Amino acid sequence: MCKHGSLTFHWAGLHTVALVPSANCPGDWSAPGVTVLSPMESPKGGSYTHTFNETGTYYFACSWSDHCVEGQHITVEALLNIGRTTFIILTLVTAALLFMRDADRLVLRPLERMVKQVKSVSENPLARSTVPAEGAGAGKGQQLETRILENSITKICSLLSVGFGEAGAEVIADNIRSGGDLNPMIPGRKVTAIFGFCDIRQFTDTTEVLQEGIMEFVNSIAKIVHMEVALHGGAANKNIGDAFLLVWKLPLPPAAANKRASSAGRGGSTRASIAVQERQSVELPALEQHRHEVAVIADAALASFVVIQAAIKRSAKLRQYCERSDLNSRMPDFNIRMGFGLHVGWAIEGAIGSEFKIDASYLSPHVNMASRLEAATKQFGTSILLSEDFVRLLSPGVRPLVRQVDRVTVKGSKQPLGLYTYDASSEGLDLWTSLAPGSKSPKSSVFTPPSPKPEATAHESYSLATFGDEFREHPDIVMTRAVDAEFLDLFDQGLQAYMTGDWEAAKRILEQCRTHRRNRRGEVVVDGPSETLLGFMATHSYQAPADWRGYRELTEK
Repeated sequence: MCKHGSLTFHWAGLHTVALVPSANCPGDWSAPGVTVLSPMESPKGGSYTHTFNETGTYYFACSWSDHCVEGQHITVEALLNIGRTTFIILTLVTAALLFMRDADRLVLRPLERMVKQVKSVSENPLARSTVPAEGAGAGKGQQLETRILENSITKICSLLSVGFGEAGAEVIADNIRSGGDLNPMIPGRKVTAIFGFCDIRQFTDTTEVLQEGIMEFVNSIAKIVHMEVALHGGAANKNIGDAFLLVWKLPLPPAAANKRASSAGRGGSTRASIAVQERQSVELPALEQHRHEVAVIADAALASFVVIQAAIKRSAKLRQYCERSDLNSRMPDFNIRMGFGLHVGWAIEGAIGSEFKIDASYLSPHVNMASRLEAATKQFGTSILLSEDFVRLLSPGVRPLVRQVDRVTVKGSKQPLGLYTYDASSEGLDLWTSLAPGSKSPKSSVFTPPSPKPEATAHESYSLATFGDEFREHPDIVMTRAVDAEFLDLFDQGLQAYMTGDWEAAKRILEQCRTHRRNRRGEVVVDGPSETLLGFMATHSYQAPADWRGYRELTEK
């Protein structure tokens, strides 16, 4: 009881109020320390109010008859109300803290993570989004609404990144940052990049045979293509049924990588002339500034296309398609093959379409050129065709591994363009997969990792390892190298004779090149580029036209 507080007693019948020294009933009501405060007045009852001038403990009893003995006594502690109030305050504070903890864990923190996730996507739409780990509080199999919402936002952000890709990053970021109405039709921006185009051969026949199974077939190939491109610093952009557009952005202004050497004239794309053109390109300040970085990117782009061919050959899942009787009945000796084209230049990156549907991609004649190069691989009997502009970007160590196969003008352009190829054959992979684990490649003294087990790792990639020189250490590249320096020098002699108009000498040399190569069984492997040039010269009876300028028109698109 607080000081100066009061306590009122009410009763019915005959009672009194006496202040006693202890909780025990006094034997003598007139003894010292016993004070009768309210003597008995009326049998109808009464009341008494006592004011406390000091804090402490007080005992009250009824002195009428034997009421005290029968239990008619009251104990009042002065601090009782303080304790009760303190208890109530502590209870309320504890309840508030528990409520705030649950609100913070179940509502506030998830909301903060959602806001942070959206802000992160606006800053870097291509960043990988991860679903947060489940927290405590929900029973097994239960999921709170905030958790469902948070997981949904994370998955939507991931789907945006996968669906739009690198070309659509600005579309995502701009719309999230703006906070207004949805506007997918933002202006494009000019970029400089290496564009790769690849296509699955015999796709129409394969589709007619596989029917519903064609999706799994294409996606199995796409996984290999996308993974190898990503591991080599590129980005997948478009999946067009049987074709894929891949992009490697360069740290160059658009004009730098696209400028051609002005002296590229008749016969100007031989191995000797490439060095001259390369020196002219190096004079461009932007290219000189990023020369090494650009070469690393270009080497990686070429390496990825070589490795993709080997990975398709090694894939146990894709090998099952090659063994299917229905596919072999439609296409005897069915094998999964692809064509590849690589070119470099500027392009406009952005959203293509309308507010109903957009695709984030690239528009440029250089993108079309990559597609044309891939299509031309069928004419030249090769799996890869490279443009002269792209070859200039390769490092000095990789450039000698490619060979020029022709010089042409394409439809819509009068500027001649050198065409190059990288010779690869998957035949060597059969030998490589038979080697013991930890053995050395027969074409390289460098230790290489063992071949993955097809049944367990259908899409395992050697590209996950680190190589000092990928073209001389990567097992898939080393084992698929199809030609040697002797053949390259011989073919280069025939090409120079062809471009300078000495078609009689060109015919003699290229006929040697046509049947120069042999497989492991000693059988002749016809060289596609040699046969293509011989076929073109045959249409002119192996006599260069009077107006021959060292290049021809590529008639097929």
